Amino acid sequence: MTTNFEIALNKNQFPAYFKGSDQYFARDPDWGTQLHIINWQGLCIYLEPLETSIEILKDAFSEYLNSVELTKKDASDLLENIGCYYYLRNKYPFLSKDGFDLVCDTAESEKQKISRIMVFLGETIEANNDAQDLELYNRRMRKLIDDGGPTNIENL
Repeated sequence: MTTNFEIALNKNQFPAYFKGSDQYFARDPDWGTQLHIINWQGLCIYLEPLETSIEILKDAFSEYLNSVELTKKDASDLLENIGCYYYLRNKYPFLSKDGFDLVCDTAESEKQKISRIMVFLGETIEANNDAQDLELYNRRMRKLIDDGGPTNIENL
């Protein structure tokens, strides 16, 4: 069986894959929004047995990151993708093979971009003054840290 990640790899469609657009949309049955964890689980199933899994993941994530813009949707998707990575590191040890960390081991320019986008997301959510949005954002940030993600994602 071919996974969606393998399709994205063969078609060079990583931005669409990580954003969950087009054929890579995995619908959350409760909310109808993109359920990023489904795509990440497919990624893990495909990459786990490969010798070059980390290199493929780094390249795929870098390509995706280059497509992320300063919009609330892109920033939210980035936070979700980063959160999925840290959550699944505990279930799929290959994701942290030899101490690898998808965020902390990116190029300096990519770290700065991640931080800039996370600052933008936090400021946008605060400015909108939507209690439900703010609570969701705070829960996602707490979960990211609890799962071993960077405590200083806004200042990598």
